[in-house]
Amino acid sequence: MINLAMGLTRMPLGTFFWVSQLGMLAGTMIFVNAGKELAKIDSLAGIFSPGLITSFVILGLFPLTAKKGLAWYRSRR
Repeated sequence: MINLAMGLTRMPLGTFFWVSQLGMLAGTMIFVNAGKELAKIDSLAGIFSPGLITSFVILGLFPLTAKKGLAWYRSRR
């Protein structure tokens, strides 16, 4: 829905593209890392590997960190 709504604004296509890519970069890197760690599981004990647990912790903290970062940025403006 957001992409459709942005199509109705006067935002230039180039600006929309680079802002979208920049905004998705961190989340994409986190999801790729989590998938890479999941692919390494070869036994039931692999579920508790430090790399996998760290990936899931980062995956869980990312939205909270992004929300806090945006709130901090908005408060400075």
